[in-house]
Amino acid sequence: MILAMHIATHLLTGSFIVSIVLMRKAISFKEKVVLLGLASFLGIVPDLLGNRYVSPWSHSVVVMGLVMVPMVFIFKLLLKKYSYIQLYLCLAGSVLGHILVDYLGHGVHLIYPLSSEAYTLPLIYLGDPTVWVPMLAGVMSFVLPVSLGRRRVFSTGCAVFIVLYLGLKLAMLVQLEQGLPRKFTLTPQAAIQVSPLGDNQVHKLSDFWKMGFDVIDSQRRVLGVLPVLGGEVQLDVNMLFAAKGDIVRSNMGKDGLEYVYRKPISEDEATFEVIEESRQGPEGEIAARDREGNPRYFIYKDGEWQETSGGHGSTSLLQYLNAILMSLRNP
Repeated sequence: MILAMHIATHLLTGSFIVSIVLMRKAISFKEKVVLLGLASFLGIVPDLLGNRYVSPWSHSVVVMGLVMVPMVFIFKLLLKKYSYIQLYLCLAGSVLGHILVDYLGHGVHLIYPLSSEAYTLPLIYLGDPTVWVPMLAGVMSFVLPVSLGRRRVFSTGCAVFIVLYLGLKLAMLVQLEQGLPRKFTLTPQAAIQVSPLGDNQVHKLSDFWKMGFDVIDSQRRVLGVLPVLGGEVQLDVNMLFAAKGDIVRSNMGKDGLEYVYRKPISEDEATFEVIEESRQGPEGEIAARDREGNPRYFIYKDGEWQETSGGHGSTSLLQYLNAILMSLRNP
C-alpha cells in the first residue's frame, strides 16, 4: 500500500504541475488526457533511467534540466498550440518535480556532476497522502468540466495547502535541530538527525504527520518523535552509556547520505535508562537505572558523564528516581 502511494505521488506530481501551469487555458478533454498522460509518464522517467545510486545523473536537476531542453522542442512540434515555455514548465517540470519529491524524502545527487554529494531536505515520507491527495484533487478539477475561474481558485488552493504543509514540516525540523541541544546535555560532537518516520514506523495517517529524531553522542543515544499537531516530544529511547565511545561519520549511509554512529567500547558495555534529567547552563544531571532496576546518578563534568553518589549538593533527581522505583516495585 505504501509503495503504491509512493508511485502515485510521482505520477501525480507531473499531472499536478500541468494543472497549475495550464489552469487558465481552455483545453479539450482529449488534449487534457494527452498532456496528463505524458506528464505522468515523465514523472517516473528518472527511475526508469536507472537507480539513483548507480546512475546519479538520473536524479540531477542540472542534467535532467538540460536533457529536457531538446526533448521539449520535439514535443513542441507535435503540440503546436502551446508555447515552448508552457511545455517546458509542464514536461520538464514533471521530471524535475520527481527529483524534488525524492529530495524531500531521501537522498539524491541533486546537482551532479557539479557535485557527487547526495542532498536531502527530509520533510515527508514518500507516499504521504497529505501531499498526493491535494494533488489528485487539483488534477481532477483540471479534468472535469469546471469553469476556468473555479479551476484556478481550487488548483491554487491545493498548491497553497501543500506549500503550507511542507512549511510546517520544515518548522518542525528546525524546532528539533535547535531545541534538542537545549533539552538534553550533549557534547559538541553530538549528531542530531531529524527525518520523517521511516520504514516499518508508518502504520496510520497520523504517523505521516510526525518527525523522528536520533541523537547520537559519545555517551548518549536518544530517539523519539514530534507530532505535527504540537505537543511534547515523545521519547522512545533515552540511554546513557557508562563510558565514552567514538562518534564515526561515514559517507556510506542510506541514499548516499552521511551515516553517523557511535562505536561501542565493547559488546557488553554498561548502559542505563535515563529517568530524569536537569540542566543548568553547560552542566547537567541525570537520574537513571541500570539493567537490574537499581538507581544510578550521573553528572556532566569535563566533557563526559561521571557517576556520583549524589553528594554534590543536588539530590533532588536521585530522590525523584528512588520514588519512581519504589512506586514501580510497590504498585
